[in-house]
Amino acid sequence: MNVDDLWYDRSRLARAVRVFVSPLSALYGSAVAIRNALYDRGLLRSYRGTIPVVSVGNVSVGGTGKTPFSAYLVRALIDLGHRPAVVMRGYGGDELQLHARMNPDVPIISSADRVAGICAAVDAGADVVVLDDGFQHRRAHRDLDIVLVSAEQWSANVWLLPAGPLREPMRSIRRADLVVVTQKSASDAEVQAVVRAIQPLLVGCGTVVVASLAPSELVSSVGGESLPLDAVRGERVLAVAGIGDPTSFFTQLRQLGALVTERRFRDHHPYTVADAEGLELRSRGHKYVVATEKDTVKLSAIWPANGPNLLYLSQAVRLREETSLVAAALAKLFNRTTSTVG
Repeated sequence: MNVDDLWYDRSRLARAVRVFVSPLSALYGSAVAIRNALYDRGLLRSYRGTIPVVSVGNVSVGGTGKTPFSAYLVRALIDLGHRPAVVMRGYGGDELQLHARMNPDVPIISSADRVAGICAAVDAGADVVVLDDGFQHRRAHRDLDIVLVSAEQWSANVWLLPAGPLREPMRSIRRADLVVVTQKSASDAEVQAVVRAIQPLLVGCGTVVVASLAPSELVSSVGGESLPLDAVRGERVLAVAGIGDPTSFFTQLRQLGALVTERRFRDHHPYTVADAEGLELRSRGHKYVVATEKDTVKLSAIWPANGPNLLYLSQAVRLREETSLVAAALAKLFNRTTSTVG
């Protein structure tokens, strides 16, 4: 039984295992509740930086689209005339490389100590920080707190770690200024059901917006040449994913008309030459090999020279009618920080 089966499967075995490990979830939940209470009452201190901080995070483990959404915010801040930096832990290294590819002229700072990372961003000349995966890092004060919730992974009945994927109870999203429901392969009706389920948790506090992470093009991981999305229609595709929510990636390819053979790896998988050679062998009889962009930043360096062209499915973040809400929140950042400091 893999982790996804434990957390989401409705089989009798999965339910029994969840019940078996539920005492550990109760202990974990108690520790989280105590820590949050200490911050809420000011007994643990949050450190304010000298520049505004935007936190992008979630209450679950992986799969919500934090990296592409953070990169979207970085570009939006650049368009507003600012000098953003990204601060993150950089677990596995792949997300650091992905940020560097998406925004090559932006400082990307890896630090387990987010407060030290923010100071490093100031030293690098940034005037605003985007904190990737920062919701639980309350030691670093944030001026705009954004939490992502995946429409595809939403369930009202999931457990706290380790029996489920939740880092803290869903009611914790009340700390957020904005809750973004991300849509990759879910239907509009499913997205609206998630929005309706979340809104009662936010009465008198944050706002809910919807962002789609939609395929935009197929890109060669080596030369950067692009193919139209309809190139995979009716074609056999070996799809490779080592991310928090591989099912949505495979579903996106199927929605494009591809005949998909799935190859799953765990999130942040450290690809080896043997992995790449195995994928090349398995790709025979397929027209294309398509991976996530996060996976290709590691695979492209070890991809067999005689192997097929390794493509990635580029994702574009598109906000709906709530775009103005996000833009307004970003525009207020500096006014909010100035008034607070003064």
